[in-house]
This record gives sequence, C-alpha cells and structure tokens, in this order.
Amino acid sequence: MKFHKTLLKSLPVLIVLMLVAHPAVAFDGQTFDFAGYPGGPVLKWLQSQGYQAKQDAASNKVVYTIDRDDLNLEAKQKALALLLSEANLIGFTRVKVVWGVEQFPEGASYENGVRSDPAMIYLFFGDEKLSSGSMFVPDSPYFIGLFLCQDDPVGKPYKGRYFKAGGRYVCVDRAQTGQTVTTVFNFDEAFIKFFGLSATPYVSGFGIGIDTDAAKGNGTASSFVESIEFLD
Repeated sequence: MKFHKTLLKSLPVLIVLMLVAHPAVAFDGQTFDFAGYPGGPVLKWLQSQGYQAKQDAASNKVVYTIDRDDLNLEAKQKALALLLSEANLIGFTRVKVVWGVEQFPEGASYENGVRSDPAMIYLFFGDEKLSSGSMFVPDSPYFIGLFLCQDDPVGKPYKGRYFKAGGRYVCVDRAQTGQTVTTVFNFDEAFIKFFGLSATPYVSGFGIGIDTDAAKGNGTASSFVESIEFLD
C-alpha cells in the first residue's frame, strides 16, 4: 500500500508503518550503544543489531557513520529518516541518552512551528493503539519523542499534526553545537503528566530519527548518539 508523501511528514507515521509491517528484533537489555562496530556498511551492521532503516535512512540524503563508538547522523539535504527497533523493557522509569548536535537544521524550533530536529529519540509505550486522527494514517501506541533544542522551553510537551491523543514531543536539553550532552529523562513521570493516566506501560519500542523536511534553507543537519540506557 502506498501513502501520499504528505502523510509521511512526521516520523511517528513512519514508526507506525514499521511496527505494523516490519517488526524488528526485540531487545531485552538495558543499554544500547554502538560499540563493537567491526567496520563496513554502517546500515548493514545496524540492521544486524536489530534496527530497521526506513524512509530516507537508506538513501543518499542521510549518511550514517560510526566513529569512536558514536553513531553520527548527517542530513545532506531535506530528509526524514528513522532507525527503529522493538523492545521489551519492563520496570524502567528513566532513560539516559548521551548525544549531541553538530549542526541544527536552519530555523529549527518547535516553539515557532518549525518542526525539525538533528536527532530525536522516540520511546513507545505498551501495546494499546490510539487513533492517529486520520483515516489514512495507522493508529499507534503511546509515544514520546525526545529532542535537543537551541532556545525552546525545556520540558514542554508539543503535539504534532497526527497522534494528538497519544504522541508528545519534548525538548529535554538545550545543546551547544559540538558539545556532548548527557540527558536523564524520567519518562515515567512525564508519561503520567502528559497523558493524564495513572501508570506508564512498559517500553515496547524505541527509535533514532533525524528530520529536516520542514527546515529552512537546504535542510542540512548533523548530530551524534553515543548511547541510550534505560534506568530504574
């Protein structure tokens, strides 16, 4: 089935399509990093580790490299790319991400309506599917997208075009280009606050995205992710 490109303007849409059609390897660990990369094609190695590359992730619009155990993401032009894996993480309340930005997309600011980011970590919760808000876009589990920003408010949840009932995007840290940022985010507290529920479902998936489709200028951006660690 083909979807019109306008329906693929937000990464959550891609994530849902992947969960429906291309389940990845389920992880049972706590820490996910890129140590042990043996060389060769990066995407091929990432796929062997349980990640699925979708949309522009396998095109020449986005380049993935691994250097000193960091996964580097670089958009060469306006692009929308995602690496996604299922997970089965029960009993965790926080996530620790070590990452940074080398170049922000021009004009990127959720506060000002320019929904672009050099890196976003997506967390999916539970198995319940909530309405996307469109008959053309598949429903999705609850999710929170974490991103680094320049000037946006930290901790403020934003809604996207779709998934208003079950999706939120939040800047978890401000970042200076070229600097490593260590983010510890209590997704258990955030989930309950954002969605008004009494308990947080288990983490059923996570993703690493880069989105410059809505950016101003030529859409170039770059970032790096060293590790994603789930904490109790």
